[in-house]
Amino acid sequence: MRSSAKGGTLGIVVAMLLVVVALPLCLVFVAGMAPTIVAAITDRNPRRYLLRTVGVLNLAGMVLPVAALLHAGLTVYGAALVLFDPYKWLWMYGTAALGWLVYLGMPSIARVMVEAKAVRMEHELQERAKALIEEWGEEVTGRKPEAG
Repeated sequence: MRSSAKGGTLGIVVAMLLVVVALPLCLVFVAGMAPTIVAAITDRNPRRYLLRTVGVLNLAGMVLPVAALLHAGLTVYGAALVLFDPYKWLWMYGTAALGWLVYLGMPSIARVMVEAKAVRMEHELQERAKALIEEWGEEVTGRKPEAG
């Protein structure tokens, strides 16, 4: 049996145990982590960037609803209180939406940063070339002198 299969089996066993022991927590967690589940299904990249980005921010957004559940009592009634609060939904799904924005916006931000670095490096190289020409003369350019 491969290690990923063992990990999947272990995950299923832990999930089933958690459902039996803490059903209200599982209800809130599955409802709140739905964007991450969708990202896991739709992410085709082998490195799973979408899943990582949405998952981490969605998990961070689950702190407030889970804390509210623990405060209300780890009961089905407490889970209902959390799940019927629209602000908790806004918090859970809003953080997941931030994950989508980060995922979609990062290529543009990276492109701008790389272009800025290239412009800065080009300017530094031009300054260095000027300094070399001043120190060693036009011969270092490799260009033939103009006949005039």
